[in-house]
Amino acid sequence: MKQVLIFLSAALVLFAVESVSAQQPLDYATAYKNAQSGDKPLLVLVTAKWCPPCQAMKKNTIPELLKKSAFEGYHYTNVDLDKDSKVARQLIGSRGVPQLILFEKKSGKWTRKFLSGYNSVASVEKFVMKPAVRTADLVTPAVEKK
Repeated sequence: MKQVLIFLSAALVLFAVESVSAQQPLDYATAYKNAQSGDKPLLVLVTAKWCPPCQAMKKNTIPELLKKSAFEGYHYTNVDLDKDSKVARQLIGSRGVPQLILFEKKSGKWTRKFLSGYNSVASVEKFVMKPAVRTADLVTPAVEKK
C-alpha cells in the first residue's frame, strides 16, 4: 500500500510539473518555427527590464493568464527589447512596450493584432478571444540562422 501511495504521489508531481512547463513561454525561435507549421497562432509579449508596465505585465497579468490556460491555443513567447532588439523592433515597429502581438495565418497570409501598454487579465483574455484584425501580406520576423 505504501508503494502505491508513493507511486501515485510521484505521478501527481510529474503531472503538475509537466502542466506548468507546458504553459511556460517558448523561446522566440521555437515559437516562430512552431507557428510556421500552422498548428497554432503565435502570441508574443515584447517587454524591457527598465519598463515598469512591462514588469507588471510579466509579474501579474501573464502568470494569472497562464494559470487559467488562456494561452493554451497559442505558441506563446516573450521577447526582451534589450536582449533581442532586432526582433523586438521588427515586432513593435515604432510603438512602445509592453506590447502583446498576435499573429495568425489565414488563407496563406499572416494577420496581426496587438495590444500596447499595460493590460489587465480581463483585457488580455478578451484580446486573445476576438478574431484577428486582418492585414494583407504581413511578415513575421524570421529567426536568423547562425
